[in-house]
Amino acid sequence: MNYEEAINYIEGRAVFGSRPGFERINALLDALDHPEKGIKYVHIAGTNGKGSVCTTTANILSSAGYKTGLFTSPFVSDFRERIMLDGEFIPKDTLTSLCERVKEITDKLDAEDTSPTEFEVITAIAFLFYKSVQCDLVVLEVGLGGLLDSTNVIDTPLVSAIVSLSFDHMGVLGNTIEEIAAQKAGIIKPNGVTISAPHQPEKALQVLEDTAKDKNNEFIVADPKTIKEIHEDINGNQIEYKGQKITLPLIGPHQVDNLSVTLAIIDALKKQGFDISDKAIKQGIEKTTIPARVEILSKEPLIILDGGHNEDGAHALAKTIKQYINKDITLVIGVMADKEVDAVLGHLAPLAKRIVTVTPSNPRALPADELATKAKAFCDDITAENDPCKGFDLARSTITDKEALIVCGSLYLAGDVRAHMIETIG
Repeated sequence: MNYEEAINYIEGRAVFGSRPGFERINALLDALDHPEKGIKYVHIAGTNGKGSVCTTTANILSSAGYKTGLFTSPFVSDFRERIMLDGEFIPKDTLTSLCERVKEITDKLDAEDTSPTEFEVITAIAFLFYKSVQCDLVVLEVGLGGLLDSTNVIDTPLVSAIVSLSFDHMGVLGNTIEEIAAQKAGIIKPNGVTISAPHQPEKALQVLEDTAKDKNNEFIVADPKTIKEIHEDINGNQIEYKGQKITLPLIGPHQVDNLSVTLAIIDALKKQGFDISDKAIKQGIEKTTIPARVEILSKEPLIILDGGHNEDGAHALAKTIKQYINKDITLVIGVMADKEVDAVLGHLAPLAKRIVTVTPSNPRALPADELATKAKAFCDDITAENDPCKGFDLARSTITDKEALIVCGSLYLAGDVRAHMIETIG
């Protein structure tokens, strides 16, 4: 098996769907002698902001000298974004050899009609990798929900964190904010420390607090007031924390809330004996960049890529556009059919002078022409182009330096466009 064959094998497991529960992942980990055991974790769930909190937390820990794993999903440009160690992708040959090892087990489980899903296979590979390199800590992002997510096989982590909660994946997680919060709160384990993002919906916060109390957890709500905002613009946030002036490269006012969760996690780890200096905190924050989170691909003309794919994500992007971009906007937008399409359009489409709808490279994508029909309620100048790269090229060919191009609506679209832009113009 070579690297390409390994990736094809992993992605081919998608035919088994996304099925919450532990029967398959436990069978897989049993056969692998439970590589998830004996590792210290920071476990992070939530609807929006997980990637920012996970990455910033991992960067701070690495800057403090700890060998730190980072497990996130999905990826934008390179599959190995999902499994990282101290800011570097898992090596291709390592991923390939671990995939071969996991495949031996999954072949047997397939024959027993206990077929692990794609995400379960990736989770097992990540556990094997982090065990083999003897990580000091692993920052572990939940894939979907929390309670029944395959990452939730771990024992009580050093810290559990639940970032911003809103409506997403309702078919799996529930139709009320309380039901969604209960699923996310499923990562709270006995005798731990749990941190919540600030500004949670009141009913959701009550669920988190009650669950933490039931599980004998210290419960902390992150406080963004510990961060002094000095200046914010399209290039990021200038902040002050504990007397240090810090540049937070992540763009948008919501990133200060996300950072407050990271800093609460770091404080909780320091109380448990981890040596994390203020210098390490500054270094970790300042080296944090994440693909497709209000990512500037070009400044002249201004081209921004964002993978927000639900109403809260669209609202955050719209707020960023209104606050920082005083230009005519062209949107290239593509969404998944099972998302809150009307709500996403309601936040973003009214801001656009022109819209190009596209079909992201995913079977769940809403066809460009159907999205165009919905977008006509908000904007008169609409073009539908199925191919996301052609749609992007079309939009880019029409804008000037006095205009801005925003690519948004899906991480799958972000992956399509980012790879295309790197290939065509670097």
